[in-house]
Amino acid sequence: MSMEQQVTTEQQAYISPKALMTPSLQEALLAWEAFGFFRPMLEDETIGLARRLCQVLYGIPGCGAGEASAQSLYWNLFERLVGYGELSRSPVIGDAWQNYFLDHMLLVETSFSKKAQYGDAGLGAAMREGLALELANLQTLFRLSADWWQAQAQAASGRPAPVWKEVRPLAEEMDSLPQKARWEMKKAFACCPDWREAAPALARYHRQFGSGRFAHFLAFRWEGQLTGVTRPDPIRLEELVGYGRQRAEVIENTERLLAGYRANNVLLYGDRGTGKSSTVKALIHRFGDQGLRLVEVPKSRLADFPLIVDMLKERPQKFILFIDDLSFEEGEDSYKELKAVLEGGIAVRPDNVAIYATSNRRHLIREVVTDRQPHFTDDGELRPGDTYQEKMSLADRFGITVTFLAPGQEAYLEIVETLARQQGIEMDSEELRRLALRWEMRHNGRSGRTARQFIDSLAQEKK
Repeated sequence: MSMEQQVTTEQQAYISPKALMTPSLQEALLAWEAFGFFRPMLEDETIGLARRLCQVLYGIPGCGAGEASAQSLYWNLFERLVGYGELSRSPVIGDAWQNYFLDHMLLVETSFSKKAQYGDAGLGAAMREGLALELANLQTLFRLSADWWQAQAQAASGRPAPVWKEVRPLAEEMDSLPQKARWEMKKAFACCPDWREAAPALARYHRQFGSGRFAHFLAFRWEGQLTGVTRPDPIRLEELVGYGRQRAEVIENTERLLAGYRANNVLLYGDRGTGKSSTVKALIHRFGDQGLRLVEVPKSRLADFPLIVDMLKERPQKFILFIDDLSFEEGEDSYKELKAVLEGGIAVRPDNVAIYATSNRRHLIREVVTDRQPHFTDDGELRPGDTYQEKMSLADRFGITVTFLAPGQEAYLEIVETLARQQGIEMDSEELRRLALRWEMRHNGRSGRTARQFIDSLAQEKK
């Protein structure tokens, strides 16, 4: 068996025999008209293109007609599906069409997925009945095999057409919980002879992982809109060495957030390279399966906080709004926007949102001498150091401040030895310590980051 045949066999192995029973073109057209909860899928350009191709193949008026139209649509669809499969970093289920269809069926946000994510609320009888019928129609479209599409296109155009049966993904990574969950859900549908029976499993999937983009990503960036981070920092809490008391405080507050209580906003303050940012980023890998999501907000977007909170407040997931390396220079007044959010205005911060920020400055804002000087108001009233008081009070608005100070020499060497054990590096302890001290003197001083850089370099040398 060739490698190409093996790839195809592995992809098709998850498809049930019934799923390989190909519908007629008329059955496919009827299924295309029976979208209810999943109608947002039709807004996807590739899914919409597949629908239009079926309409053209059947000769529906107003959809374009003739050999050139069918051939052009098929080649367009072929490029989109094969490109999606080949550039994917997740395992492929079925052929290129079936894999794409399953991915977008799980990705699209519907009234069903929004309701199902609340779990305990349950689904009404009307929603359950409609969902079962619609899943049967979706299965009809899933059963349109690569050979079926190719045969239809060739019959319409009289010209040869490629087949999208064999696709090889760029990588087959399943590092994140959403990736693994989506893979298992895709397999479940591919193996299921009757998709109506898969409705409870689909509801459980949304209950655990959420709806739409929140089921697919653990981390997001705010760029005027939420953008999912495909490959978030893989650091785990177990890999971080030292600062156990500090991390325990952050974890405890996060567990309070996940339990549905009003958690504190947290400021992680301290020297560079001590693991402040890594501590926050690692939380999603510990608590992602419990509904925790991380949204990184750049300092330049602090004014968007009310908009972000309004977008997240009705979600059942819990969110950490993460501001990394937060500090303000003289003359910057955007700190006032953050202060307003921390203090709470008309719109109260919801219980499912907390703000975590890291900074190298204890008071976040660079202080200048003039801030302490008294000044007179327009009506002649003396106000001693109002600017100073206002700036210094910003850090106080965080309910918890966790301090990460640079380690002493012995603590630094303990971090080095622990990381060496994790990497499987075996060498004389005294030699390891000597090299570690020489490294920190020549590089960035003592810190957890310096220790990791030293061990990474040492591991590379020993390969």
